[in-house]
Amino acid sequence: MFLLHLVIIFFVYISPFILDWKLILILIILYYLQLLIFGNCILTIKQFAEQKRDTTFYSHVLSKLGFYPDKRTVRITVDYYIPWIILVVALIWQITLGHIVLKIR
Repeated sequence: MFLLHLVIIFFVYISPFILDWKLILILIILYYLQLLIFGNCILTIKQFAEQKRDTTFYSHVLSKLGFYPDKRTVRITVDYYIPWIILVVALIWQITLGHIVLKIR
């Protein structure tokens, strides 16, 4: 499960450079729907047997590396900042700079 989580996160971070920004927006909406319906990331629930929204994959990895950030701050960053930063990067990369990516029609 750890490796799957890591691969998905890797693709999320490179998505502005390979996926159409409209698809990224759809994926962000699906991510928020997942949080609303299941209360947490499905992979996090499965990997950590989390019932409450405490641990994130990021806080888990950081703690394994010897860093112990506030879990709430990490969750807020992951849920509310990173998705929109990725979308803004995609908009700049694709619209402002005119780079071609995989488009949805």
